[in-house]
This record gives sequence, structure tokens and C-alpha cells, in this order.
Amino acid sequence: MTRRRITVIHGPRDSGKTKTAAALAARMRAQGMRVGGVLSEAEMRSGVKVSYSFFDLGTGERSLYALRRPEPIPQGVRAYEFLPEGLDFGRRAVLGAVEAGAEAIIVDEIGPLEMEGRGLWDAVRDLLSRFSGEIVIVVRDSLLDGLPGRLGVALSDLAAFES
Repeated sequence: MTRRRITVIHGPRDSGKTKTAAALAARMRAQGMRVGGVLSEAEMRSGVKVSYSFFDLGTGERSLYALRRPEPIPQGVRAYEFLPEGLDFGRRAVLGAVEAGAEAIIVDEIGPLEMEGRGLWDAVRDLLSRFSGEIVIVVRDSLLDGLPGRLGVALSDLAAFES
């Protein structure tokens, strides 16, 4: 199957990428499109991100997938602990959108785990091979250069939007 388009929403940390993706999902729905996939929502406490949850755009369900480790964080250890059940939820939401007949699927976000072939990567790989609709991927600027190679597409196949 060929894809109509892959749109990449990118920007530095805390630049509003998820809000941009949510607004795009709302605009697509207003145009009558069936939208699925996940948004990655942060929970803040005292100005510090303490966790992330996936919001399933198709069902409205949420699942916690990352918890911030207590300070001090040892060198070489990720700041967040990733929860297998939350990551499974995210993968099911992305692939479930294909099965539900979505015309556009949002993946927020491709992060370091996905660039290593973990996290949501298996679902993204399957999405790229099976889905012919519009794909929207959210990524930090620091990972943008490696994204086309990881996705197995040419840079010219990506429509980039900076948030």
C-alpha cells in the first residue's frame, strides 16, 4: 500500500507539539475524517513533569506509560521509567485505529525508545506497511534528522510542520 502523506510535527521540548497534534486531530474531525492514534499527555506537579499518559484518539481512553524517577537520577539512567502495560496500550491504540477504519492516524510521539526500536516502534512499523491513509508523527527536533531513515522513507516523503 502507498501512503498519501506523512506529516511530521516537530519542535523542541515543551514547544506545544502535542497541542498542535490535538488541534490538527480536531480540525480533521471537523472536516469529517475518522482520526485515531495516540496523544502523549504530560502530568505536571509544581512545574515539573511527573508522568505521561497515552490518550487514545479513537476511544477516549487513557493509560499511564511513563513515570519520572525520583531525584537524583543516576548518570546513564533514563529520567522516566516506562511501563510495559502503558506502552502496550499505545501500540494497541495505533493499530486499533487501522482496524477501526481511521483515515488519519496520529503517533505522539516518536522518541528515543522508538528510535532504538522499542516503545511504539512495532506499531509504527506495522502502520507504515499496512496503512494507506494520512499519518501524523510528532518528534522532537533533536531526533528529526534520524527520522526518515528510521521510517524507511525519503526526506521528500515527509511534510514537516514546526510547532
